[in-house]
Amino acid sequence: MAKVVSIEVGYSFIKLCEMDYKAKTPRVYRFAMAPTPLNVIEDGYLKESAGLRTAIKEALYRNKIKTKRAIFTVASSKIINREVTLPPVKPNMMESMIKANLKDYFPIDLSDHEISHVVLETFKDGENAGRTRVLLVAAEKALVASYEALAQSCGLTLVDLDYVGNSIYQAVKKEANKTPSMILKIEENQTIITVVRNNNMMLQRSVNYGIDEAIHEVAANPAFDVIEDNDAWQLIKRRCCIKVTLDSDTKAVEPDTEQDDDMEIAQARMNVARTLAPLINSISRVVDFYNSRNSEHIEQAYIMGMGGDMSGLSKLLTNELGIKTNVFRKLEGIVWHPSMGDGDLFNYVACIGATMAPVSFISGEKQQKQKQESNSKSLAVLLGVFFVVASAALAANGYITYQSEVEEQKRLQGLESTYLPAEQIYLRYNAMTTLYQDVLMGHLMTNRPNDNILNFLGELEEKLPADVSVLEFSSDDDQAVLRMQVADKDTAAGVIQNLRGFASLQYVSMSSMQEVEEEIEGEEERDDQEEAEVRRYVEFGVICTYYPNGYLPGQDPTAQTGTDTQAADQQAEGQVE
Repeated sequence: MAKVVSIEVGYSFIKLCEMDYKAKTPRVYRFAMAPTPLNVIEDGYLKESAGLRTAIKEALYRNKIKTKRAIFTVASSKIINREVTLPPVKPNMMESMIKANLKDYFPIDLSDHEISHVVLETFKDGENAGRTRVLLVAAEKALVASYEALAQSCGLTLVDLDYVGNSIYQAVKKEANKTPSMILKIEENQTIITVVRNNNMMLQRSVNYGIDEAIHEVAANPAFDVIEDNDAWQLIKRRCCIKVTLDSDTKAVEPDTEQDDDMEIAQARMNVARTLAPLINSISRVVDFYNSRNSEHIEQAYIMGMGGDMSGLSKLLTNELGIKTNVFRKLEGIVWHPSMGDGDLFNYVACIGATMAPVSFISGEKQQKQKQESNSKSLAVLLGVFFVVASAALAANGYITYQSEVEEQKRLQGLESTYLPAEQIYLRYNAMTTLYQDVLMGHLMTNRPNDNILNFLGELEEKLPADVSVLEFSSDDDQAVLRMQVADKDTAAGVIQNLRGFASLQYVSMSSMQEVEEEIEGEEERDDQEEAEVRRYVEFGVICTYYPNGYLPGQDPTAQTGTDTQAADQQAEGQVE
């Protein structure tokens, strides 16, 4: 069974139903409602709006509606309708007869309109036996084009465009047998009144009153403590904000069960109810008109649309019209799964009816074009299937080789999964090694040659003999220069040899050496002729080079290159001699 998504764009809400198309017992699969963006619709005409496209796409996606074939049902005062009675004619000739007499039915130029019709009733007896009562409907092509453009922008294919009045009739015509029933589709600023009897539409009228004034009054009245219209609407849905009569003196068949907190609330509810007086008076006039022309009067009424959500409205209409009024909550011949709930059914009646027998404002040429496109797609699918089968036949020759390669691939993938942990360990090892080298290099870059000066001074204090005097000491980044005094050259050579064993020095060289003789002054009584006592000692200079940047921790700091050590030894021995 073909599915479609049926869409009604209202001033406040967009309503969608995914269901069977033109089925005897259609099934509703999914339904959804989304707020309508501001200022995108005016009397049924759609304005170009990215917000409207986005709202519909998001509603379809959010509710998992994947059907791409769409039907729109439209409510507009610009849609002209007229009821006529045609002489006996075969169904396939009815459209030709209507077009031939169109000027008699509509005394205006309809060249820019799409014309359609709905069969309401075929008389079986009486003076009109064999004649057919038909509802003619005309919509401007610009109106139709706005919905075609919207469907295309939403990625949908428009298969039909229906009139809301017809949608309501198709959905509810089985609800009334012999007793006339009135169906009220009450929206923000329009109400469609339909009277049905014996599965036939007896009367349909549209009045330009709805519940928008009541919503504005609730938002404006401080007693209700709301400001925005949307908040007021949410309050109206969960709380009765209207009195059940327009006048406190009216006898209420349906009593008011709402308890008013104080006189301010009571007066506010009465003010809201009185905003509905023009709507009630318009409905009352339609009821009087029908009852005056028919022996069987309207005995029951049903509310659908936004009016079905308004708490207390059914009681107000019951008391003011004198007709038992209820919210529309079931449809005969519709499979509405219990798990979906039935509380919102009254909001989707028009969407459901549009899929049953739409008036179809889509011209025959456009329908033929859509059919050709559908056939082209079917042909493309068949060709695609053919090429797939042919490709499969050609590929059969290489099937064995392919299977072998697949097995080899699985084997290699198994090996890969086996060695994957080892690869991860190897990668971590490399990463840690690189990190260690980076840290080590950073540490070495912070070293300075004279960082060892404290170690050098400590070794001097610990290892230098007590009879050695250090006369001068200076140091820069690379080396320390010392001038020392010892008793003789042998002692000087021993000191140099000792310094070369220091762990803090790379190498040691002698810069100078001299022997010094110094007379020692005697006592005053000493005879001048006595020979003066002479003290002899050696002064020498030593250059001590620290280890440079870059030697590794743990490296023996006393290890010197052979060339440096020999040169230093030779220089020291020569100077000592």
